[in-house]
Amino acid sequence: MSRRALARAWTARELAELIGAELQGDPDRAVTGVAPLDHACADDLTFCGGGRWAVRLASSEGGVILLSEERAPEGAVVLRVPSPRAAFATLLALLFPEPVPAPGVHPTAVVADSAQVEGACVGPFAVVEAEAIVSPGAWVQAHAVIGAGARIGPETRIGPHAVICEGSWIGARVRVHPGAVLGADGFGHAHSEAGLVRVPHHGRVVVEDEVEIGANTCIDRAAMGETRIGRGSRIDNLVQVAHGVTLGERCLLAAFAGVAGGARLGDGAVMAGRSAVVDGVHLGDGAVLAGLASASKDIPAGRTVGGAPARPYAQWMREVASVRELPEALRTLRRLERELAELREILSTSTSPEEPC
Repeated sequence: MSRRALARAWTARELAELIGAELQGDPDRAVTGVAPLDHACADDLTFCGGGRWAVRLASSEGGVILLSEERAPEGAVVLRVPSPRAAFATLLALLFPEPVPAPGVHPTAVVADSAQVEGACVGPFAVVEAEAIVSPGAWVQAHAVIGAGARIGPETRIGPHAVICEGSWIGARVRVHPGAVLGADGFGHAHSEAGLVRVPHHGRVVVEDEVEIGANTCIDRAAMGETRIGRGSRIDNLVQVAHGVTLGERCLLAAFAGVAGGARLGDGAVMAGRSAVVDGVHLGDGAVLAGLASASKDIPAGRTVGGAPARPYAQWMREVASVRELPEALRTLRRLERELAELREILSTSTSPEEPC
C-alpha cells in the first residue's frame, strides 16, 4: 500500500508545531494519512524534495505538503521547511513510533550464566554467550548471536540473524539490520614456502553511538587494535568494511561499497554505490566517491572524485562524455588517412623523373 493511515486525525497546525514549520493555508486542515507525492489525497501529508520530484508537484492532490521554496498546487496547505525530506522523516518517526518490546528473555533463547542482560529484550532462539553485556533498552531479535565478551549499548537493536562476534563493542542507539556480521576475522593471509598462512585476528570491532548498519553488511575485526565505525555513520546493505578500517563520524556508505584493510575515512566522507577504497588509502573529511569509483591514493578533504582510478569528478565526466564521440572521431581519422594516402600517391606520381627519349 502506498498510503498509511494515522491512528488519529491531526491538524496542519499541530504538524507544523511538531517540526517548527511555517504554516501557509488552513491551519485546521485535517490529516488522516501519509502518502507519496503522486499518490496523496486531500487528507494526506506528503512532501516534495525538489529536483526530479518537482515535476510531480503540480499534479499532486496532497492536502498538506512539506515544501522548501516550490509553489504548492491550488488548494494545498503548505508547511515550509528548509529540508522537506528530513522534516517528513521526523514527522514519520513521531506519528508512527516504533514498538519497544518489554524487557525479558524468550524461553527459547540461550543466555550464558556469566552474561549480563538487564532491562533488555532477547528474542526467540537468540544466543548471548559468556561475559557478554546487553544493556538496558537493547533488543536482540530472533536468531541473533552475541559473542563472548561482546558489549551491546543501551537502546540498540540487533536484527534477526545478525551476528556480533566475540569482543565487539556496539554503542548506544545503534541499529544492526538482519544478517549483518560484525567482528568476523579479516581477510588476512601471508605467503610462505608451505603455502598460504592464515593471519590470526585478535583485534575487535568498535561501533560508536547512533550508527546504522544495513542488512548482510560485514565489518571485520582488526588483526591487532580495532576496526572503528564513527558516531552517526550510516552503512547500507551489502557493504564490506575490512580489518583495521577507521570511519569518521557521519560517514555514508551505499550498497556494494568496499573499504580495504587499514583505510581511513574522514568525518562526513561519502562512498556511493559500488565504489571502493584501496588498503591504506585516506579519504579526507567530506570527500565523495561517485558510483563505481575506486580510490587508489589519498583523496583530499572536500574533493569529489569518480572513475577508476579515481580522479576529479569534472575531469572524469568529460572523459566519459568524450567516449561517446570516439566512433565518429575514428571514422573521421580513417577518412583522413585515406585522403592522405591518395594525396601522397598523386605527389609521388607528379614528381617522378621523366623517361628518356
